[in-house]
Parts: sequence; structure tokens; C-alpha cells
Amino acid sequence: MTIDLNQSKERIVLEIIQDHIRKILSAAKELAPFLEAWLTGNENQMEETLLKISQADNEAEEIKLALLDELSVAATLIQREDMMRLVLITDEIADYAEGAAFRLKGLKDWKPKGTLTEDLRNLVTTMINSVETLREAIFTIIEDAEKAKKAAEEVDKIERFMDQIHRATEQTLFQLNIDHRTLIRLLNIITNLEDTVDIARRAADAVRIIAVARQG
Repeated sequence: MTIDLNQSKERIVLEIIQDHIRKILSAAKELAPFLEAWLTGNENQMEETLLKISQADNEAEEIKLALLDELSVAATLIQREDMMRLVLITDEIADYAEGAAFRLKGLKDWKPKGTLTEDLRNLVTTMINSVETLREAIFTIIEDAEKAKKAAEEVDKIERFMDQIHRATEQTLFQLNIDHRTLIRLLNIITNLEDTVDIARRAADAVRIIAVARQG
């Protein structure tokens, strides 16, 4: 029996990428409880949740570095650059999630009212949904490239939906009677969340490239 060592190495790398996106998704998911803690002014809960985000980010960073080391010696791996691109793009998601949490934490003297509260929840939920769908795309590359491509397409759809929510929330913010400093901070937060979904879409594009190549 002949063993394809190159294919074996590819599978190992893709499994490490799966570990990486698990940590990235863990960081992103913590933004939902963080938002709720911020809305209720629960400082202790915010600190605990922010610590979880930071830990997941750090663990993802460690996996990323190990993966880059693995790829650096995989000179014969055909899709080495594509896989590097995927993990480097995906790694940005955790940084943006942590950044959104820090920005929210800085808004101590203002809380949303009415529909704006649900708008913020929708932004966070949609961001998490994009990362969950990206995770599905990455997890299916090995066994079903076609399914991975379809999941990547779903990330594109979520990104377009996020654009709509972002624009609507932005218009709502401009109608509020709040000071300019608070407005700027809020605009930065919702843009941060939108940018996170944009990163997920870019990562989905990288998944699509790998999936197409695996189909031959």
C-alpha cells in the first residue's frame, strides 16, 4: 500500500486549523454574555467574560504559531500559502472580538434604550453566526469540499445581512440626542462588529480557494 505523505500532512494541518477556529469561535461567543453584562452594569461579569475572551485569544495565538511552524517545514504542500492565509485572516477575528468588548466596557455612563438595545444584540448575534458558519466551512473541507463551499457562501449572505443591520443602527445613532464622544464610541463599536464579519467573509473566501483546489 502506498501512503501519500503530502496528503497526510495536509490533513494534519487542516485539523490544526480546526483547533484554531474552535478557539476563535469561543472568543466570539463570549461577546453575547459580555453585552448582557454591560447592559445591566454587571462589572464583575464583564471582567470574567473579558478574561475568557482574552484567554481564548491567547490560546488561538499559540495554535496559530504552532501551525505556522508546521507549514514552514511543509515545503511540498501544494496549498501551503492558502492555508497560511486562512489562519492569519481567521486569527484577526478574536482580536476584533476583544476590541469590541474593551470599547463597550469604556462606555460606563450611557446605556441604550428601546430598539437600540435589540439592534446591538442583533449585531453581536449576527457576528457570532458568521464565525459559527465559518467554523462549519473549515470543518467540512477535509471530508466534503462542496459542503465547505456552500458554507462559505452562507458567510457571504450573513455579511450582506450584517451590512443592512449596521446601516440601520448607524442611522438610529445619528438620531439620538447624545454627546459627540459617546456617539463616536458607539459608531466605533458597531463598525468593529461589522468589520469582524467582513473578516469572516475574507476567511470564507480562503476556505473556498482551498475547497476548489481539493476538488481537483
